[in-house]
Amino acid sequence: MRCLCATVRRAGRLLTRRYEEALRPAGMTTSQFELMMTLRLAGASDQSKLATLMETDQTTLSRNLKLLLDERWIEAAKDGQDARRRTYRATKLGLAVLTEAQRCWHKAHAETERLLGAPVSDLWPTLERILHAARGSAEPA
Repeated sequence: MRCLCATVRRAGRLLTRRYEEALRPAGMTTSQFELMMTLRLAGASDQSKLATLMETDQTTLSRNLKLLLDERWIEAAKDGQDARRRTYRATKLGLAVLTEAQRCWHKAHAETERLLGAPVSDLWPTLERILHAARGSAEPA
């Protein structure tokens, strides 16, 4: 079937399986990896900021944050300006686990590039166009 949505979803499921298997020795899932990497790159962030950065819904994000809190890979603090809001950041333990997960991720990434026969970076322009179209906006100039 030549449906962009179905093909991207199928590719996403297959890639997720590949990376889930690769991350398993580190004890991390792809969802946890993405959230931990987002926190590491963005720094301390509240749930709204994380949801925006990851383009995910609050319910899914809440569940994943709770799992990371339970593992003690992240910690939460009350926001200094709004006590109702919590700010999350990676802990030393979380960063150590993430470092191991990144080693696993690099192996999966290299194997994926080998199977593609070209650097993954060659795909970024097309993937960015797909993201912009999915958001309903024109490609950036």
